[in-house]
Amino acid sequence: MSRARRSSTPTARRHFEAWLLETHCTVIAASAQMESMARGLSILGDRQEEVRGILRTHKAFPQFQHNTVLLAQNGPRDHRGIASEAMRWFGKEVAECRTHLDLLREELRWISGRPEVAGTGLAVIKGFNNARFYVDPAPRWSRDLDLYVPHWDAACALLEILRERGYGFDENECPWFKAEPERGRAEYGQIFLVRRRGDLYSRVDIHFGTYSAGFGEYIKPPLTNFYEPAGPDLSYQALNPTGSLLVMFAHALSDGYVAVKDINDAASIALTRSDIDFDLLSEELHRHALRPQARVLAGLLARYRNERIAEFAAELRRIGGPRRPSLWRAHDRNWQRRAAVNAGHAFRGALRSRRGLLDALRRAVQCAVFYNRRLAVRVGNRSLVERVLLQLMARADLEHWRLCPDACPTAIHTGHAALADIPPSPPRGGDAGSRMLGSLRPTATKGVTIGPADLGGQLMTIGKDVFLCSWDQVVAKERVALAKRVAAERASDGDTTTSAGTRADV
Repeated sequence: MSRARRSSTPTARRHFEAWLLETHCTVIAASAQMESMARGLSILGDRQEEVRGILRTHKAFPQFQHNTVLLAQNGPRDHRGIASEAMRWFGKEVAECRTHLDLLREELRWISGRPEVAGTGLAVIKGFNNARFYVDPAPRWSRDLDLYVPHWDAACALLEILRERGYGFDENECPWFKAEPERGRAEYGQIFLVRRRGDLYSRVDIHFGTYSAGFGEYIKPPLTNFYEPAGPDLSYQALNPTGSLLVMFAHALSDGYVAVKDINDAASIALTRSDIDFDLLSEELHRHALRPQARVLAGLLARYRNERIAEFAAELRRIGGPRRPSLWRAHDRNWQRRAAVNAGHAFRGALRSRRGLLDALRRAVQCAVFYNRRLAVRVGNRSLVERVLLQLMARADLEHWRLCPDACPTAIHTGHAALADIPPSPPRGGDAGSRMLGSLRPTATKGVTIGPADLGGQLMTIGKDVFLCSWDQVVAKERVALAKRVAAERASDGDTTTSAGTRADV
């Protein structure tokens, strides 16, 4: 319990954060956990604002509330009073989480019932998928609805119906695209969409094609290999426990740490499913260099006093290997460590592929630069440092739409708030009849055009929407004006939904 003592040092704060999450925000599977929770509540009462910040950062309000309710109902009698009081500490935040989840469930019902998505191979992955494994899914909160489709055409169908429903492009996360045609990998990536309704919002992430894992890597087996029915009478698929764990470890690599939700998801899988293919999981974790995450998670799960979870942890420890990962942590959202974790993964991946030491170093540097790039879109000229970093980044040939797995062009919608003050450029040469739409050319990807040549192919349209591509989230004013001119031309042709987009400031 000494980890919970008040202290202002960063190390003590991290220890308190870990103690709070692992004691009060994990799935209860043994009476000893309830006793530890009961003893700790008196400490939390004096630090409610600090606790509120930690629960918000780690999206753990529902699990904390769920555990507190159980403690008030069934915990040690001497502590039920303070547990009843703790149930009211974060009532506003818990209510907001419930409302948000209800909204996402409503959207999932609407999307899965649309005839346009029938036969597309639609699956729910990550949070909404993993909630199926909980004895009580109430504590499993998700910020967004992660939908997976195996190919770009299906993603286009999803994108079209969501845009018609009023979804706009998330301004905090722009769409991105990769591919590796030499190895049979067509376009893959993610599109982030948000729909506002007053103070409420629903967020849908469309994952299409290959599932990315780290910098320039991806999960080699198709996710469709892990499909299972999501439930009776449901038209979409879900991932079985083996596939769910594989995606979990790939996502942990991207984040650079093991989260409390990973602990809860894994514990819930251990408690409710016995059909995990640990031999296949071991093969894939080794193949994709994802074993450090398994080792860290095994250590966290080993603290449970539950036979099924203990057996699960032992299997993870076996496939995680004997070596303790030096950079990996739990609950630690340190983005410099995230960059280092992924750069190390890229370096070792290049060596495994026999690319040589120099190429491995190059990829590690490119990865570190990418993970340390700015996250907010900015209009203007690049500074000297930004120009140097841009030269170090991996870049694809967008002009000829030659995508590759280690280059990540982000597509900034012309309706993005950061571009709002830039007007469309006037017609060239003063000719009002001159149109830029004619300078765009189709790509091999359905519904995607690229161009013009004087922008290096970095102006892109997807269906009715117009984007400006960037590698580092910095875009020049002149290029924004050209992109907006194309959007205006589309609007004048009757595609009025494309010129403004929908602001998604969440």
